[in-house]
This record gives sequence, structure tokens and C-alpha cells, in this order.
Amino acid sequence: MKYIKALLPHATIVLSIAFVVLWILDYFNPMMQFLTGSVPKVLMLVLLLCAIATGMLTIYYQRKE
Repeated sequence: MKYIKALLPHATIVLSIAFVVLWILDYFNPMMQFLTGSVPKVLMLVLLLCAIATGMLTIYYQRKE
């Protein structure tokens, strides 16, 4: 459980930064279509799951204290 507690916030931050970079690249070069492929959709799903799990663990540990 400690491993998941330490990994989730870092994974969420890394995936969020990756999506900010993809959004900027897509904004300046829309012909490349960085956000329309299958890989960004999978990364978006992983980011959302990490964010949900991080939020749930944060709430759990706050109520535990």
C-alpha cells in the first residue's frame, strides 16, 4: 500500500505534464493531430484513473487521521 501511495501522485503529475505538452504541440501544429490518436486516449484513461485513485487515497488517509 505504501508503494501505491507513493507512486500515484508522481504518475498523475507526469501524465498531466505529458498532456500539457501534447496540448501545446497540438495547438501550434494542429496538422500533426497529437491528441486524436489511440495512444493519447489510453494515456488520458490512465491519467484519469490515477487522479481518481489519488483522490480516493487522499480522502481515505484524511479520514483515518
